[in-house]
Amino acid sequence: MSRNQPCEMCGAESPVTLVEIDRVKLYACARCAKFGTPVQKKPEKRPFKPPTAPRPTQRSSPKPERQYKPPKKDFLHDKILVDGYGEIIQNARRDKGLGRAEFAQLIKEKETLLARIEAEKVLPTDIIIAKIERELGIELKTEITDEKTIVDDFIPKATTIGSIAKIKRKKQEKSSEN
Repeated sequence: MSRNQPCEMCGAESPVTLVEIDRVKLYACARCAKFGTPVQKKPEKRPFKPPTAPRPTQRSSPKPERQYKPPKKDFLHDKILVDGYGEIIQNARRDKGLGRAEFAQLIKEKETLLARIEAEKVLPTDIIIAKIERELGIELKTEITDEKTIVDDFIPKATTIGSIAKIKRKKQEKSSEN
């Protein structure tokens, strides 16, 4: 296809054709077109339409939808791991006459993990705690008894924006006195 317009390489006003020179497509005159290869316009692509397949028949009895209910966990009424859990596990294991490797194999966990739990370097997951409690016949979790101290540890009720402002004023007053 030739059209009269300026050549994009030399600027000459003459019939131009679409060529590709160094992976760049441009309209060039006959003299400049010899430096590239002619580009043929590809036929327009039709949008892909998947083959129509017969629709599957519906089941006579549709499956009821499952409703997911997350487990309810109340932070203040949940059980917590007892202090000294590593020593309790170790003593109970020894009382049953089990070595660490043998006990680890019994609960299907790695010996190194059990050693780190006994040394209290790792907090065991709820699943591992359940396995240990079942095999050794011990309780590693206890109910939280003093709710007020736990809440106060996380959210001290005495601290408000106003109390912070008072503290800052007191510090400013002390620094201005000195």
